Amino acid sequence: MQVIVVGTGTLGLNVARRLSEERNDVVMVGEDEAALRQAQDALDVGIVVGKGSAPSVLLEAGLAAADIIVAVTPNDETNIVACLIAETVRAQIVRVARIHDPAYLGEEGIIDKSALHIDLVISPEEEVADAVAALARVPGATDVLEFAGGKVLAVGAAVDARSPLIGKPLADLKRRTGEPLLIAGVYREETVSAPSRDIRVEEGDVLFLVSGRPAVRRALTGLGKRWARTRNVLIAGGGREGVAIARRLSAAGVHTKIIDRDAAVCDRISQLLDDTLVLHGDAMDERLLADEGGARADIVIAALGDENDNLFTALQARRLGARRVAALIDSPERMPFASTIGVDIVLSPLATSLSPILQLVRRGDIVAVRTLRESLVEGIEFVAREGAGIVGLPLALLHMPHGSLVGALVRDDEVIIPDGSTVVQVGDRVVLFARPVLIPRMQRLLAPG
Repeated sequence: MQVIVVGTGTLGLNVARRLSEERNDVVMVGEDEAALRQAQDALDVGIVVGKGSAPSVLLEAGLAAADIIVAVTPNDETNIVACLIAETVRAQIVRVARIHDPAYLGEEGIIDKSALHIDLVISPEEEVADAVAALARVPGATDVLEFAGGKVLAVGAAVDARSPLIGKPLADLKRRTGEPLLIAGVYREETVSAPSRDIRVEEGDVLFLVSGRPAVRRALTGLGKRWARTRNVLIAGGGREGVAIARRLSAAGVHTKIIDRDAAVCDRISQLLDDTLVLHGDAMDERLLADEGGARADIVIAALGDENDNLFTALQARRLGARRVAALIDSPERMPFASTIGVDIVLSPLATSLSPILQLVRRGDIVAVRTLRESLVEGIEFVAREGAGIVGLPLALLHMPHGSLVGALVRDDEVIIPDGSTVVQVGDRVVLFARPVLIPRMQRLLAPG
């Protein structure tokens, strides 16, 4: 597949890296020549220096033969114009654009998305708000991915000092749950290991569990987690991410509070969000954080716009006693560090934005793509079609690569947690987990031919 990526920021680089790793022909376009040269040295990509909304630049990048254009500059108008030009030059090209301004998004958008000539609009702010909403629905979890309309959950659960499972084999958790449950992996020392009989649970482990919602709830309580509805969330920072998160949680009936140090920002948010309490102050001030309910919050989310500030604020909330603390982090090197020092939930707006793009470039009838833990593991939901390699044989005979597994099937609304004897049937919704590097080798399983 021939791909043009317009934009040299963090998201553009991540998109280019991931798509080139999957053996696509990628050309990056941007005005920052130094960033492009650096990308060319680090990645297997071509580069074109120039404005992404200039027809001549896009044509030089190979627009006339491209299969997909991904415009992810910080400027909405540049991204929209790039997609308009792409449609004019090549009608069948798939057009993806990053859009910040809410006026373009959702039912209240001033301009209907269909008029923008874009196949997929990605918004890091909305994607991270979706992730927070999913976490709010599963108390005690550090990671939550939803598949099959919420019927299947992939949940990360940290093992703390109070867990009754410390020192015991993983199978003990399955026995405690009493329902079908798959332990898909164990995150320990910044790596994900496949489960085995030899692994015993240690404090600090994060267990990745796959099952239906009722079984996940029993598994979390079996780990010693308290299952209590998320009622109060405090957000440090009133930027785009904070506003998107507050809007989503308030709509779900969660009492939400935003603290921001800019009085003008507070005034603007107060007019946008009727159901959210907005306070002017510095959320990095421990006394203010305590006075405004940091110790009593079910989740404190640090979204201040600076990753170091986010880490500091999340740890302040942890020290005060917040039930769960989250920090927005996009730098790959900081993500495992944040978990190590005590941040429960690491949210990456840019990483979550990558998932819908991956869905577009996968072969097969792909329904959803989700990533876990610094993109160490990818979850793919797809519909099994006649002729796909996964259909008709017991899973044990498929010889799937080490580091991959089928986590769940949904058949006639029934969630099935498979074992080696399970046979995938045509029409099943399959949820498969694998390390991203293995995905190109597994295309025969996903698609016919």
